[in-house]
Amino acid sequence: MFKKLKPGESEDDVLRMAAEFNAERQKNPNFQPAATVVRVEKPVGKSLFAQKRELSKLNSKASLSNANTKLEEAPLQLPAKKVVDENNAKILTSKKVLLDEIHENMLGDVRGTKVNPNLMDNVLGEIVERKEAELRPAIEYQQQNQSNSNKTKSIFAQKFNAKHQTVNTSGSSKHIQNNQKADMASERSRIVQDPNHTKEIHAENMSLLNQMREEDILAEREKLLSSLDPSLINLLTRRQETQKNLPKTIQMPQSKESQQLPAVDGINLSEDNPALELLQQSDEGNWLNFNLIEEHKLAWMRDIPAKVAQLKPGHQFNARFDWKGVLLPHTIEDLPQKVDERELYLHGEEPDRPGYTLQEIFRLARSTVLQQRISAFGSIAGILSIYNQGFYDQVLTLPVSKIFFLLRFGLDDNTPAQLEVVSRALARLFYNETDEVLLDHICENAYCHWQPTLQVLIDNEESGDPTSFAFLQRYMKLLRTNSNAINADVDEDQKEQDSRLSMDDFQLAETDLMSCLLRTNILQRICFILRSVRPENSTVESCLKLLIRIARTNVDSARKLVQESQLLNVILMNFMPKISSGATQSTFYGHPQYLCLKLIRVLICQHLDIAKQLTNDTLIESLKGFLFYRDDIKGKLIRVQIESLRIVRCLLILGILDRELFKQFVPALRQMLDWHYNHCVFDVGGPALIRQHAAALLVAIVASGESDVCDVEAQKLLMEPLHNCCCSWMHKATRGDGLKDYAQLTLLSAVLYAVRWFAGFGYLGTSSFRQFLLNILPQYVSSTGFIGCVQQLSRGSIILRSFGDRRNVHAPLPNVGAVLMHDCGPQLVVSDLYPVQLLSNLWAFLVEPLEDGHDLLLKALMKPSVLEPLSDYLKQLSLQLNRFLASNFFARSELKFVHQLLITDGIETYLSNTQLLQLVYNYLCCLPSAQARQIKSIFEKYIFSGKYVQLDEVSLELLQTTCLEIIYTQFIADNKEPSLTLSYTQAPVLPADWPYIQLRHILNNYLQNVQQHPAVIVSENQVVRMTLTFVEQLEQQGLQIVTPLEKLMYLMIAFMGPDSQFLEPELHMLLIGQLNNFYAQNATHHFDFEATYEDKANFEPLYYLFVNHFEAASYGDELFSSLVLLPLAQKYDNKWRRRIWSEHVQALRFLNCNESLLIGGLSAYLEPLEEEPSLLQLYGDALERQLVRPGSIAYKIARHHFNNSQAIQKTKLF
Repeated sequence: MFKKLKPGESEDDVLRMAAEFNAERQKNPNFQPAATVVRVEKPVGKSLFAQKRELSKLNSKASLSNANTKLEEAPLQLPAKKVVDENNAKILTSKKVLLDEIHENMLGDVRGTKVNPNLMDNVLGEIVERKEAELRPAIEYQQQNQSNSNKTKSIFAQKFNAKHQTVNTSGSSKHIQNNQKADMASERSRIVQDPNHTKEIHAENMSLLNQMREEDILAEREKLLSSLDPSLINLLTRRQETQKNLPKTIQMPQSKESQQLPAVDGINLSEDNPALELLQQSDEGNWLNFNLIEEHKLAWMRDIPAKVAQLKPGHQFNARFDWKGVLLPHTIEDLPQKVDERELYLHGEEPDRPGYTLQEIFRLARSTVLQQRISAFGSIAGILSIYNQGFYDQVLTLPVSKIFFLLRFGLDDNTPAQLEVVSRALARLFYNETDEVLLDHICENAYCHWQPTLQVLIDNEESGDPTSFAFLQRYMKLLRTNSNAINADVDEDQKEQDSRLSMDDFQLAETDLMSCLLRTNILQRICFILRSVRPENSTVESCLKLLIRIARTNVDSARKLVQESQLLNVILMNFMPKISSGATQSTFYGHPQYLCLKLIRVLICQHLDIAKQLTNDTLIESLKGFLFYRDDIKGKLIRVQIESLRIVRCLLILGILDRELFKQFVPALRQMLDWHYNHCVFDVGGPALIRQHAAALLVAIVASGESDVCDVEAQKLLMEPLHNCCCSWMHKATRGDGLKDYAQLTLLSAVLYAVRWFAGFGYLGTSSFRQFLLNILPQYVSSTGFIGCVQQLSRGSIILRSFGDRRNVHAPLPNVGAVLMHDCGPQLVVSDLYPVQLLSNLWAFLVEPLEDGHDLLLKALMKPSVLEPLSDYLKQLSLQLNRFLASNFFARSELKFVHQLLITDGIETYLSNTQLLQLVYNYLCCLPSAQARQIKSIFEKYIFSGKYVQLDEVSLELLQTTCLEIIYTQFIADNKEPSLTLSYTQAPVLPADWPYIQLRHILNNYLQNVQQHPAVIVSENQVVRMTLTFVEQLEQQGLQIVTPLEKLMYLMIAFMGPDSQFLEPELHMLLIGQLNNFYAQNATHHFDFEATYEDKANFEPLYYLFVNHFEAASYGDELFSSLVLLPLAQKYDNKWRRRIWSEHVQALRFLNCNESLLIGGLSAYLEPLEEEPSLLQLYGDALERQLVRPGSIAYKIARHHFNNSQAIQKTKLF
């Protein structure tokens, strides 16, 4: 006996034991090992289904023979119960054998005690072997339990059930007509499983039934029913009723091309359903266990039902946007074209609507998935871009402050892809692209180098001068609420309740969004991005745009930016380098960026100190390098040179570039003039950027002449090529069909500007431009192109349009107002063919005529084809000048042109006096303080000359002093800092009711007396006389200065002087005439005493001050009394009568007024009868206590209403 291997023994021990075994076997051939490995060929394996088919094949033959025997004996009788039991026994036996084999292979339990036969039936079903090339029969599913009837079925189960419940229409017409035969024919055998045998048996049975009469069939049926078990009959009846209740569909034979999808329990699969291809290719006989409908798993494949109700006009709904920021219509059917919009439905709320709400976009912007964040921020960038263009105004309201905080948080991520899209969105929020493009387009025109400041305007004037207009305005605002406001301190009332330093970020964002941006350390963040992250994408441009917008805000923001030395060093080092001809891989870094130069220009314009700080040797050398470079000029380098020329122009105007520095630029300017003479294409086919470059070059040369740094030598070097360029371009404009591009207008405007200045003020005079003045310019003025340009004046005018702009569409973030809100959609404030700058520079030749060519030019201009459009333009201005748009930053040039027309000799021949005075009045109400010289010249020509307004010498001098004091005081306040900036809103210096301005001094004196301040020494008599006479003459010319209610308030103020000079006979007669005219003009007018006016007192507090003054200093004056009685008429609110008869009843004793001074007569105060019980009681008390004089108007009013009214019970009558 051999030993077993023990732990620790090696391979040698194994070999030793094998050698011992072989030696023993040689000795004894019959020696056998304890175990022998025998290799047996494995038989071909059969699946469980194959084994079951073999057993069922044997059983089916036996059952078929038994069934045929029974059917031949009694074809109309159902199989006997005994036969069924025998067959079931055989089936159970075969199943048991198969289950034993399955269990023996799987679990080892030969008895099969742990196997559930019902489970096997559900899994395997009845297996019937089919013949070769025969279609696979449909799988028969047993009826589920009642407990599972309410469960949902899968889509495949629904399809199978629908197919098996359809009516077989292939039978004969006799079978269809006979309902009983059809019901019997539709039953399938539960015994015979072979479909071929089933068909044969069914055919024999139907042939027998067709041969029998209906009475015989019914008799056999009764016989069969009587022989069966009643419980079995009930079971079959219930089964038949269940089958009848199932929906049946008739399937008509169709071709493959026209075959439709099956309807499964009311669920139709559309052609774009992902399950369609799978169902069409599948054979339902091969699908198992798909007898449940799991609707929650199939819901994502269904088409979204259109359950959206039709919107009514004016109905609001949630705004949804696509990934480009475009506002989508309510339903996708409203889109103009059908496109693949499936990506717009990936949201849960409102699944039938395309696009995403702002809340959903905000949620995606905070996602952890980078692509989702980029898509969301990109959508926000698109929304802001469209919003700044004005397309979303009056359509939706954007939460701009919330969007700002979301973008600012997103900017703190250093991922380059996210930085690009977030910085773009922030730039589109703050940097209004439309404003900036329009500002760059007009920059090359004369006097358009001024840059707008975009700070939030807050009225916090602190002037303490009682004669200043701002002081008067604050006093008028005190009377906006109630009469007790006069006791308030003016200075304290104007202080802000909360300082900006005490505001949190959200409050500051709702007040001043730019200040909130600076509080978030945006300058340091941009410095880190440009210095450390160094993104090679559009992030650089977006950061530069943000810095430009910060620099535009105000001088304080510009100083903060300049103080960031690291940021400026990074910008100047990376984006203003020397131009290199070698190619580099970088797109932004190491290349000059025109946005960087634009940032420098905006900073220079903010203040002279900032300009001096930035203008160092590095900047001068960079500008020289850019202007001298001519090797390869492309689009970006052209923009760089344009911005360089603009910077040079600003430095010349500020006086920073002296003659020595300018001499270094003269060769470059001469070189560019020669290049433009040879290469600049004036026609529309040429690039507009080149024409803009030429215009920038001309105005820069003019700036050198205006600043007196272009000496004689420089002018000799520049005048000849300048004259050649001007003649060439003007000649091409004369021969052309007309100007079709704004760049052409700008270039011609710059040509006229340059010729006018150097011909009039240059060292060489008109000799350098003789050909231009004598031939070229008169020919152009007579051309059809110029006539068409003049005819465009009224159509393209800014101040003649009847709608507003978007300057304060979001008050915490103002813009310049480049977009106008038209009924048909947003429009640019400056059209493509806006001719004002061209006409203004041309008209300058007439205002300040030159020696050469003046007569020829005047003759060409004084033609009906030119003067008629101009006169029509002035007539329209006299009627419909838009004072709001006149304060737009882009309207400054047009106001300057109107001034040129008004001061032109002979212009009054084309307008009547009424039209001319109305035009002058409207024009004066629009001019800002920056045009103080224009205001003074208009006053001197039309107001102070005595030609149109007849005033005595004292009144005329007082009017002149008053108006000029207002103008120049404001002008000095606005120009105390040396800069090239103006406010984005050019507020008019004169109010709309400036002829009444001196009456405000009277009210000011009254209020000062109340507050114990010394009164300003102004003659009350002179003020009232001058004001009323001047206004009367203007009204006689057809002008309406104020509304009737405003005029009533000013007439009341005329009686509130501290000296009561209205009692003087001469002034009293003037007041009588004024009041009689006023009452006659407004006899039927209904005054709205609740109306409010900007920068003026409300009527109610002023009226009660007036009543108090009547009690103190009226002296029973009938004019004074008539004004007190005016609001007490019956057609007005009874609150006026109740307060007078309760709080000021003592004043009624002093009322002394003739009935002829009452508007509407005494009947207006008597009818209709008073119905207010409290007021009637006040009438009775006044009569009872004899507080009113008998026979006075107050007595008549009280007695009439008290005696005739039935609203209260009276004990006595008066």
